[in-house]
Amino acid sequence: MKKIILSLLICSLFAGSLSAQWIYEDFSYQELVSMTRDTPFPEAVMALEIMSVQFEGKKIINMSTFPGEIGVPIKEVYWKNALFLIINFNDLVLEDLPGSYVITDATEDIEEEIEKVDEITPDTKQVKISSIFFKADKSVLKSVGIDWSTLINGKVVASVDFKGSGVGQEIFNATAATKLESGDISIDINTLFSILESHQKGSIIARPSIVVISGKEGKIQVGQDFSVKKTDDAGNVSDQFFQTGVIMSVTPTVLENEEGEAIHLIASVQKSSATPGELSTIINKSESITEVLLYDGEETVMGGLYDTDETVTRVGIPILKDLPWWVLGIRYLTGSNRRETNVREMIVIIKAEISKPLNERKKEALSTQQQLEQHRLKNQNASNLFKEDEENNDKNNK
Repeated sequence: MKKIILSLLICSLFAGSLSAQWIYEDFSYQELVSMTRDTPFPEAVMALEIMSVQFEGKKIINMSTFPGEIGVPIKEVYWKNALFLIINFNDLVLEDLPGSYVITDATEDIEEEIEKVDEITPDTKQVKISSIFFKADKSVLKSVGIDWSTLINGKVVASVDFKGSGVGQEIFNATAATKLESGDISIDINTLFSILESHQKGSIIARPSIVVISGKEGKIQVGQDFSVKKTDDAGNVSDQFFQTGVIMSVTPTVLENEEGEAIHLIASVQKSSATPGELSTIINKSESITEVLLYDGEETVMGGLYDTDETVTRVGIPILKDLPWWVLGIRYLTGSNRRETNVREMIVIIKAEISKPLNERKKEALSTQQQLEQHRLKNQNASNLFKEDEENNDKNNK
């Protein structure tokens, strides 16, 4: 069989530094490649991508920051082996995905993980984040006159300009003993929430809490994840997941000086929901971000997250208003639809507390364990004495 050797120059960009050869003498040799050690890495990836697309239908995506030369000579090597050789020689990472090969850096990720591990010690501070997610009617909160900026020690200031019946009167009666000189009243937030819930004007969604290492991020989600089908360049279908519901991310950092400790808190609260459509999925989202300084045990409030509930109620003459439309159209003469729109606001109260050091918590745990052991021994001794008394009584009776 006559040998036919086809030499193809990829482009003038690779001239003199890179040559790729396909030898069509035999099928096993048609995927060989040759490169010099001074071939630039990005150019080598581009050349190997041409062969990868031709023989496997996969693209090679270079997401690394390596700009140098491949550093290793390659002569008539199977193209995939040449790719692995170049990747390993330059300490990079190659990920085999369904529709592509992805090249990424490895050393930076390892260094970042080592730095993160080195930062954490037994003396590292921890912060407990407690939160309350409360949703209430906007109109009610406005009529009550709650000033959330006055929140301190679990109490807020409300206006007393209302003296009618209902929610306002009940709040006034519950806090009449704590009337302030300015004419306002101070009310405990738990009492406020209980009154609003009893009148069905609000509800507590959740009371999550989390302990976070100082300087690290903590996350709380009350909701669901949903997926969207995604197709890559090679036609492969995969699921991409999104988070919805009420999502809170917090990053507390403990600050120390001669006067004491404080907490630098970065908090983000997001409320979102997904609405599937014919062409795409719509995500309705509202988000609030704050950055505050708090002392140990202080609270802060995040609000301004609104949603609108629309309800449709059928009103009119009973029975007749609910007849089917084809019964002489009587339903249209005897009834109508009433639409009610209610705007609700979600209030998020966040409390930050510095946890006790690890050594102190360990001592308390040992102390508690010792107390339980002592209590167990006392009970055991008392039980033994009771048994001895019973034995003595039996002997005397005999």
